Amino acid sequence: MKILGPICVLIVLGLLTAGLWPFNMFPKNEVSWLTDQNGLQFGGKATIFSSRTFEVTRSNGEPFCSLETWLQPARGDVGESVTILAFYTPDNPLQLRLKQYRDGLFVRRDYRDRQNRLRTAQIEIEHAFRQDERVLFTITVGANSASAYLNGVWVKGFPHFGLSCNSFSGQLIVGNSPITDNPWQGKVFGVAIYNQGLTSEEVSRHYATWTHNQVPEGIAKDSVRALYSFGERSGGIIHNSMGPGPDLYIPETFGILHKRILAPPWEEFSPQLSYVWDILINMAGFIPFGFFFYAYLTCNRQWNRAAVVTIVSGGIISVSIEVLQGFIPSRMSGVTDVITNTLGTSLGVILWRWQPVQAVVAKLSGRSYFRD
Repeated sequence: MKILGPICVLIVLGLLTAGLWPFNMFPKNEVSWLTDQNGLQFGGKATIFSSRTFEVTRSNGEPFCSLETWLQPARGDVGESVTILAFYTPDNPLQLRLKQYRDGLFVRRDYRDRQNRLRTAQIEIEHAFRQDERVLFTITVGANSASAYLNGVWVKGFPHFGLSCNSFSGQLIVGNSPITDNPWQGKVFGVAIYNQGLTSEEVSRHYATWTHNQVPEGIAKDSVRALYSFGERSGGIIHNSMGPGPDLYIPETFGILHKRILAPPWEEFSPQLSYVWDILINMAGFIPFGFFFYAYLTCNRQWNRAAVVTIVSGGIISVSIEVLQGFIPSRMSGVTDVITNTLGTSLGVILWRWQPVQAVVAKLSGRSYFRD
């Protein structure tokens, strides 16, 4: 069957196109300054990050610190979990991040248990977001506990969450995840990190000043690690107006700062239905390759190990796609896809070897096909 060769070529081209689309390795970073007020607008592919890492410091030797974020989501209800900001370190890439899912705000931290297994702890602030409404979210950490505030009002304490001032160290990324494409859309008006805990009165007073487009007052300079009021309104630098913390940088092109290439399956796993759906799509996408490429090789009797060659070829194509996806910001690169694609190739081989298929092919072609 001479047509099998061209079919195989078309299938490979289709797999490469589907795996590498949209082929844009350097998309524009969709971050823009607000024209009528202080702040930044984050679009569909947008991120900013600190020019260097935050170091752990303590005021008066006490393990107290706080984080304030003054923002407005583009939507008050989003159908997927998206990253507002995160702190990244090489040892723990997702040690702390703020996320939005539907109208809830989530605080998540990764940590190692006693068996050195990676675990994720999470707290949820329900109904935190509403359409076209600004929110000041405050976390204040004490010696043995932490508390969360919305718009200057206490909403939840989490004494056993394990949050500490170490969680506010590393590189700060705003608008996306540091390791995968997980964009949040909306406006950010201010971010502040303090080397002290904040009382309820101070949190309430800070909310009043943020709402009037002013920076918080009454805080000692040595108690501020970084304060970003986004008042530049132009350029690629957000200056830290107080404290030893670094400036923030707006890159011209969008990218994932610390994207993993061929991430292991246990890091990609998700209990969500979309994860199962992706697995099924990846398997189904490589079944035609396994089916037709194996058929092509069995037509050429020089191949004595057609099934092995087909499955290995499917794996090589999959690995090549996943490695190249590591350089495309909008695509994820993981071993899970390699496994499912190779499994799909194997299913294609099995389908061709299936007795009813062989009978139909033999009847249509008037010949028998050899199996290895």
